Amino acid sequence: MKNLVFLCIGTTKIIGDSVGPKVGDKLKDLNVNAYVYGNTARQVTALNVDDYAKMIKQRHKDDTVVVIDSALGKIGDVGTIKVTRNGIKPGGAFDKDKQRIGDIGILAVVGDAEGDRMKELKTREESFIVDLADKVVDFVGGLLFKAAAY
Repeated sequence: MKNLVFLCIGTTKIIGDSVGPKVGDKLKDLNVNAYVYGNTARQVTALNVDDYAKMIKQRHKDDTVVVIDSALGKIGDVGTIKVTRNGIKPGGAFDKDKQRIGDIGILAVVGDAEGDRMKELKTREESFIVDLADKVVDFVGGLLFKAAAY
């Protein structure tokens, strides 16, 4: 049976980019039956995400990898959760040349991609980010519950 692996990307240094670490904390607190990489104590950021991707490929080659990250999108999508197949490319908001990671991507849309992207990430309200992280955890919890029912 495949294991679930969560890779929660982001940094607490930029409030809008902190959804991933906050989700990682919450998943660890819930003691989910899965591997969880990335939380506020051990953050997965642009500086080390390639190392985590390499390690996950080696240790979890037959497992299902779910990557969670903040994202910028259309103004109407702010506050929503987007799910993608084939994982995600971290740093997409800033055109970083990172490899695609994971089997499933969960993107929390924290701001508008038009205009000053860094300002969008830096000016988010803490309560908005916490609520969005809670939405992601609720969504993930629903997936885990459905998987356990099979």
